Amino acid sequence: MKAFIDAHYKMMDINNDGLVSIEEYRYNCITRIAVDDIKLVDDSYNSLVSDEDNKRGGITLERYQELYAHFLGNENAKCPAIYLYGPIPE
Repeated sequence: MKAFIDAHYKMMDINNDGLVSIEEYRYNCITRIAVDDIKLVDDSYNSLVSDEDNKRGGITLERYQELYAHFLGNENAKCPAIYLYGPIPE
């Protein structure tokens, strides 16, 4: 599972700078799902990132692993990690 998570992160980090920026997140989302409004993708990303992530300029691998753990194990439907793969259609 760790190898899968790390590989997915590396696939998202297009410029290989160790951060997944909003632009990289957008690209990852729009290549997988049809989105009528990019604002939905931006809102999803903004739900994921912490103040520290914003200061760094994106999501680190360590932070992505933390979010993925929440994605898999947190049963709270309002947990921000639900947006790990992009906006959730209604």
